[in-house]
Amino acid sequence: MIRMEVSQFFFNKWMLLVGIVLTFHSCVNREEEPPKIEIPVDTYWMYSSNCLRENFEKNFLNQQTLRITDKKGFEVLVSCSVELPEIDFNEFFLSVTRIETMKYPNFRDQGLYLENETELVYKINIDLSDFNSIGIIYCFGVIPIDFSQDEIRVQVIEH
Repeated sequence: MIRMEVSQFFFNKWMLLVGIVLTFHSCVNREEEPPKIEIPVDTYWMYSSNCLRENFEKNFLNQQTLRITDKKGFEVLVSCSVELPEIDFNEFFLSVTRIETMKYPNFRDQGLYLENETELVYKINIDLSDFNSIGIIYCFGVIPIDFSQDEIRVQVIEH
């Protein structure tokens, strides 16, 4: 009888210790992911065309993204596509990202996010097809002028 009580005593202590360790582990190792807030922006995209190659590609020398802040810079794009909206450059600027891949890209989605409460990230999701060919896609974001002085990191996510 005493042997059973001692055995039960150690079992209860062991279970208490296991419970404490599991509780401590679940509290310590779980960091909450910082909130990611989507900032509403109008977005557009298009595949490269002869017009863009001839009139616009030279603007991307050694850079992936550029900002268009006036109508003059925007007119070249409008001349190559009728799908782009009218932009009030007193309220917005246009972020243009050029993505070139060795597999033909299929556009998924894009958006502007505030991450870690301070970092602006423009995320672009594309699927890469099995078709081996150089593919160029342009992604456009009409972004509020309030963010014109902020650094916006562009993140291209390939699936």
